[in-house]
Amino acid sequence: MEMQTAIWTKPTRPLSVGSSNLLSRVRKARAEALKPPPILTLSQWAEEYAYLSPETSAEAGKFHAFAYQNGIMDAVTDPTVKDLTVMKSARVGYTKILDNMVGFFIHQDPSPVLVVQPRVEDAEDYSRTEIAPMLRDTPVLAGIAGDLKAKDSEQRIQKRMFRNGSSVSFVGANSPGGFRRITARIVAFDEVDGYPEQGAGNEGDQIALGRKRSESFWNRKTILGSTPTVKGVSRIEKSWESSDQRRYRVPCPHCGHEQVLRWENLRWEKTEAGDHLPETAHFRCEAKGCRIEEHDKPGMIDAGNWVAEKPFHGHAGFHIWAAYSLFPNAAWRYLVEEYLRVYKDPSQLKTFVNLVLGEPHSETVEVADPTALRNRCEPYSHETLPSEAKLVTFGADTQDDRIEVTFVAWGPNGESWVARHEVVAGDTSKPEVWRQFDQLIVEPCETDEGKVLVPQAGCIDSAGHRSEMVYKFCRDRKRRRIYATVGRGNTDPKNPRMIWPKTPSRTKNSGDKPYTVGVDTAKDDISSRLAIVPDPNGPTARAIHFPMVGLSADYFDQLTSEHAVVSYVKNRPRRMWVPKSIGARNEAWDCLVLALAARLSLPNRLDPTPVRPRPEAQARAEPASEVLESSGDETTSDQATAVPARKARQRTRWSAYR
Repeated sequence: MEMQTAIWTKPTRPLSVGSSNLLSRVRKARAEALKPPPILTLSQWAEEYAYLSPETSAEAGKFHAFAYQNGIMDAVTDPTVKDLTVMKSARVGYTKILDNMVGFFIHQDPSPVLVVQPRVEDAEDYSRTEIAPMLRDTPVLAGIAGDLKAKDSEQRIQKRMFRNGSSVSFVGANSPGGFRRITARIVAFDEVDGYPEQGAGNEGDQIALGRKRSESFWNRKTILGSTPTVKGVSRIEKSWESSDQRRYRVPCPHCGHEQVLRWENLRWEKTEAGDHLPETAHFRCEAKGCRIEEHDKPGMIDAGNWVAEKPFHGHAGFHIWAAYSLFPNAAWRYLVEEYLRVYKDPSQLKTFVNLVLGEPHSETVEVADPTALRNRCEPYSHETLPSEAKLVTFGADTQDDRIEVTFVAWGPNGESWVARHEVVAGDTSKPEVWRQFDQLIVEPCETDEGKVLVPQAGCIDSAGHRSEMVYKFCRDRKRRRIYATVGRGNTDPKNPRMIWPKTPSRTKNSGDKPYTVGVDTAKDDISSRLAIVPDPNGPTARAIHFPMVGLSADYFDQLTSEHAVVSYVKNRPRRMWVPKSIGARNEAWDCLVLALAARLSLPNRLDPTPVRPRPEAQARAEPASEVLESSGDETTSDQATAVPARKARQRTRWSAYR
């Protein structure tokens, strides 16, 4: 009989209901922890996570975007968009879009972010008043940021670093060294039309510097946002024009026609006495003339969409203005009230166009054509100047790595010939460069008749980083009429500054006396001269000639790098010269201005026929051959300085008979 061995098995006890639920929750929690975060667009992230802080919003709490804001935010997270431009008015909520962008890249897509504000103070203020409250009040960001007040916290005003590897740097566009040692994948430029025109010191254009900070990232993104300023000068306008130019189209609530809200379609009524009634403000449908009231606006905005007017090539551009805003202070009646307050004041109207319409303001601008000037070049050189040339002056501009100088020959009736433009390369803090420059400015020019013309006066700009070197150079050559100068624009349109001053001014920290050149007045004068086309058959008063040799390839681009803008300050027109584009070289233009100033520093006047003295003064008048020749369009007696005493007395006696 076979024996069967029984194997004993420990009986399993069924899990209790409580234990089963616990295990289920643990498994679910583990799955949730291992699951990658959902891929959200910026608008989705903002709707789910963003909060408004009491310091930055009238109503603190959950953020809810206006429909037009969603399109702008989603372009930030669109992988096909490499560059994004927002040309905007005030009161459209752009700052919150920028805040949400920073929050998204901290939480969802950890990346180094760079935010560039117009000034260092603006950058610090944005970090302190916008970003810090957002990190504190947004739950998903508070956990990443940690204790903002802890002593060992990495939350600094100018750079904030987070536990997940993301970081945000804040830089002022006026800081020369602010862009150094920063690498960022996302670079956001805020209020770019408020950036200093001269760039970030000697570092160059701020936008170019910021872009270079992201060159190591294949998925980098650049964002520009700003209220525009002057048409043709505005940075944001220039960037907008290179984009696909998207505008927000909304349907008419009556006929359904989709259209862009335009200021010219905003209407309001008047009383029989002609009084305006802003409370009646409404839009007229551009298709059928339907009357669109303020209460129709929310539904229109929710049903609207962004439509591009140009092909998309990786650069998305958005234009939005206050009429679309759902903020209470942007109601149409308030926009009309603002317009009625300022439309008679050109300076305030400009502000309205910029801050309410979000458009660049068109101002009177004068522009010289470099091609036209280049085509006027003539077959002469500094060794074959025409016989009408009587004397030579020079103007020099000092940079850290070079000195550029223009030599100009002057003839009767203000006619002039640019002889040559030279560059002395080298570190201008070194004496050797100045020795080379000194040798250059004594080299003579010659006329086609063999007459030798040595420069009789020169002006050197002392406003750069080499002021002390310029002062020393000019101090040692005072008898040669070589002057250190500083340029000043016109502040009073009724009293323009003289090109050449009566007396020099004294520097604060030394005994050197630079001469203050009225650069706006000089540029106006040269601009009028450039507009004169020389007569090939004879002399042309006040014309400026250019040689076919002796000028660099970009000389005429430098000569026309600025244009005159007539704007309004306190309801008064003010004419000033501003760069056509940021970072454009203008040394040739500045050198020609200083060469003119040097000419006006001289007593010599070059009219071919001297003024005849009155008959009763013949006996006292000195022989005409001993009197300096005179030109009506050149300097007057009160503009000439540094004249030898004997010649000054001669000129005073001669002037008495005019």
